[in-house]
Amino acid sequence: MGIGTVLQEAELEQFFETFQRQLEGKLKEQIIKDNPVFEDFQKTYRGLQKLQRDFQSMLQWAAEDQRGKEEERRFWGLYRQVAGWNASQLMDGLKKTGYACKRDPDLKGTFDRQGYRILELVRAGKRDEVFYSILRIFVSAKKDFPPLLAEAFKPIYSDELFKVLLFSFLSGVLGKEEDE
Repeated sequence: MGIGTVLQEAELEQFFETFQRQLEGKLKEQIIKDNPVFEDFQKTYRGLQKLQRDFQSMLQWAAEDQRGKEEERRFWGLYRQVAGWNASQLMDGLKKTGYACKRDPDLKGTFDRQGYRILELVRAGKRDEVFYSILRIFVSAKKDFPPLLAEAFKPIYSDELFKVLLFSFLSGVLGKEEDE
């Protein structure tokens, strides 16, 4: 480990400690003053999710850059750990998005009629047709396409993970809603 690595590690540690103190300070202050602002907590959560996804992308890039090098296995191990956590979060979010679509009368009927056809397209791995079918439902209902659902179509996800993510969404739309 060279001197540059030690300095960078100390800088990173200091950066995260400062970030954590500032984040906790603002949110704790609201709690202490008995005036927590939901939007601030929601923005913080979304920001942390974006940071986690961006970190996953950078980690994948770093792991790919290590091909044939000593650290390759360690980088890919960490990448799988981070990607698994992100995928789990995404699956939960997509199921909730599916439940929300089921509660929307403009979307429910169309998903009831076309949901099983879309399920079959997902099983067959036809990403482009799945995207088109779901997008058409949202456009015809004059609804915004959920950003979380768009995330599932990104090419960074393997075909197998894509199927799991879309099955999570469709289980919310087509299945029985569970009490949380």
